[in-house]
Amino acid sequence: MASLHSLEGQYVEFRRLFRAGQRAAQESIAESEAAATSTLNFESVLVPGLLQTQEYARAMLGERLEDIAGVDDVDDTLAVRMQRQQVLYRRGKRFHFVVTEAVLRYRFSSREVMAGQLDRLVALTTLPTIRFGIIPFDAQLPVFPLHGFFIYDQQAVHVENFTAALRLTQPAEVEAYAKIFGRLAAVGQYGAEARALLTRALADLATTMP
Repeated sequence: MASLHSLEGQYVEFRRLFRAGQRAAQESIAESEAAATSTLNFESVLVPGLLQTQEYARAMLGERLEDIAGVDDVDDTLAVRMQRQQVLYRRGKRFHFVVTEAVLRYRFSSREVMAGQLDRLVALTTLPTIRFGIIPFDAQLPVFPLHGFFIYDQQAVHVENFTAALRLTQPAEVEAYAKIFGRLAAVGQYGAEARALLTRALADLATTMP
């Protein structure tokens, strides 16, 4: 019974989570980010939420609310997501983001919106609280990047799939995710090399813009 109760708390369906709209879900994530000193975030498809421009975030949130939650509170949710980003500028915080090069190339919005997003990523790579790595297409992957995830202070892991959110707190599971993150981060490119990948993606995008 205790295990079932724990599982119930860990596994939360999006429709139940979004019953009052997605704003509450964003506020919950904001609380975890505010409480943590160290946040690790891997993404294989989307730009990390803390690094998204308002236009990119609107495209992402609008799709999820319409297709999964069936609730339309995009404006309120977007306001909370943008407010979440203030945590990036707080002293004592450390953020380590690792993304695949596919994140720079997949387009879920207009070319103009994507160009603005890539430009913001270039600027954020110089922020002292942020370490930003990109795994290039030609890197040999140490593990299959099945999905994105967050690790807060090596104490909890937040994972989302198409229909549910999962919060893992068992030490063995957190340790496993920490090892996976470390292996992915080890093949990432940082600093000037990461900015070169971003600049190349921006240049390629510009050639297809009218």
